[in-house]
Amino acid sequence: MKKQIFRSAAVLLIILAFTPAGWAQEGRGRGRLGGEVQGEDKNPIAGVKLTLEYLSYDYQMTDISDENGKWAFVGLGMGVVKISAEKEGYLTEGIQLTVSSVNRNPKQLIILKRIEDIKPESDEGGEVARDTFVKATALYKESRYEAALALFQDFRKQQPHLYQIAINIGNCLLELGRFEEAIKEFQAVADKITAENPEVRGNTELARIYASIGDTYMRQEKLKQAEEYFKKSIEIDPSDHALAYNVAEILFVAGKTDDAIKYYQLAIRIKPEWPKSYAQLGYAYLNKGDTKSAVENLKKFVELAPDSPEAPGVKEVIKSLE
Repeated sequence: MKKQIFRSAAVLLIILAFTPAGWAQEGRGRGRLGGEVQGEDKNPIAGVKLTLEYLSYDYQMTDISDENGKWAFVGLGMGVVKISAEKEGYLTEGIQLTVSSVNRNPKQLIILKRIEDIKPESDEGGEVARDTFVKATALYKESRYEAALALFQDFRKQQPHLYQIAINIGNCLLELGRFEEAIKEFQAVADKITAENPEVRGNTELARIYASIGDTYMRQEKLKQAEEYFKKSIEIDPSDHALAYNVAEILFVAGKTDDAIKYYQLAIRIKPEWPKSYAQLGYAYLNKGDTKSAVENLKKFVELAPDSPEAPGVKEVIKSLE
């Protein structure tokens, strides 16, 4: 009996090391990620601020594109990251991907659109509309959501044909906790996209919108509706294992272990060679007391990523369980 108590305590301490507070030390490794920023004319853009941030823990890096539009981040650990590209006079753009600290990461191309290229319905008011959009975007970045919302709504009045502005409005409403209104805005864009192109498979814009609706329901703890829209998003863009993984992380932290396990398993089905899902699935099973499944998945993680920074800690967990 004493031996069993000792083992349980050891496991508890190791699990605590993998809670969100422990994630703050992650993000460092031997990985490298680079790419280029171009305009719609395919010419490189210099002086673009690139911000890389991990989605599962608190760690970020920045870089500035050179005269050839090139940028790079080095010393990266394994994980799902979001990269945003910003420069005055351009619409902010972002990408989301999984970074490997072991294998070579493919180069990433980011396309920025000039704000002045936003086409107004008529020449009258076009410059005013662009100025409104720029100010609204700046306010949103400063978390001044009420002010940003008012300006985005003004922009819509000035340029009603640009229906995608509803996404910006929806994001503001989401941050303000006006969930039903946010969903209405997101859904309006989704309906417009599907009306224009009923063949939705592979439409990443629509997939992101459904993910936003899922996030809106998630914030209200309406898990059934959230799962419905996250599944829609994944069905449209089945290559996005990061979406399934991130949903699982949210559910796991919220204590919804059974739901988290389903999404970790989905992430594994989408990209079975990605190690991180196996580790987190192992910890989810451990929380349920399913030691056999926990060890199986943790061993798979070590098999796929033996040199990762997390591997020594995972090996200790396995040792304590066996």
